[in-house]
Amino acid sequence: MSSQKQSERRVTAEYKGPAGGWGSLRGIVEVAGKEWDSPAVLDTLLHQNKPHGFMCVSCSWAKPADFHFFEFCENGAKATLWEATSLRCTPEFFARHTLTELRGWRDFDLEQQGRLTHPLRYDSQSDRYAPCSWREAFDAIGEELKALDPKQAVFYSSGRASLEASYLYALFARLYGCNNLPDSSNMCHETTGVTLLKTLGVGVGTVVYSDLAKCDAMFFFGQNTGSNSPRFLHPLQDAVRRGCKIVTFNPVREKGLESFVNPQNPL
Repeated sequence: MSSQKQSERRVTAEYKGPAGGWGSLRGIVEVAGKEWDSPAVLDTLLHQNKPHGFMCVSCSWAKPADFHFFEFCENGAKATLWEATSLRCTPEFFARHTLTELRGWRDFDLEQQGRLTHPLRYDSQSDRYAPCSWREAFDAIGEELKALDPKQAVFYSSGRASLEASYLYALFARLYGCNNLPDSSNMCHETTGVTLLKTLGVGVGTVVYSDLAKCDAMFFFGQNTGSNSPRFLHPLQDAVRRGCKIVTFNPVREKGLESFVNPQNPL
């Protein structure tokens, strides 16, 4: 066996258990123990993905009309716990570490330093981030934007940003005179939109949430439900129980499509 194949075998883990269940609950508790969230995060989770609540930043699954008491998946709960962390990253941290050093850190270790407490500017002479005032930060951004033609600017954002933050960001860009607002989700879906338009005649999906409770068959083409949209497992489980047939085309054996233990009913 080649060294490359041996390496691949070492990093490929085989999981024989079901998706969800007690493992999901344990994963949430472990993250909560690392983030030191305040007790108020429990109330936040109870309002997640519910009417008059807020949309989860983990995926784009809709707020259902008939919601569960806990209307979030393991990934969604972890995302909220990470966002609401009580860990803080102060200027003292950056005084101890150069940018060159931090480039060698893992993303996970960087995130575990917590939320930034001050605006920072890079100082090339010391190779460190140094604290600055909000006025200094906004003035520097303003100077750069004023020097540009608005059509030259691109306001890129993460698809994981909240709807509220994305709205304010887009409003600012348009007031500036720019409509270039790509995000990571947009870049992912541009390819699927082109393909859907060529094959189905429309660039977006035409299925609505209520269709899931009425269809006789579902076809999956490379969609890993357990990792990409775990909240889909609830209506998927209901569909299987009423006799809906599931057909999947995927080189990966998705555990969520084989076996699922509902964390809200783990027994």
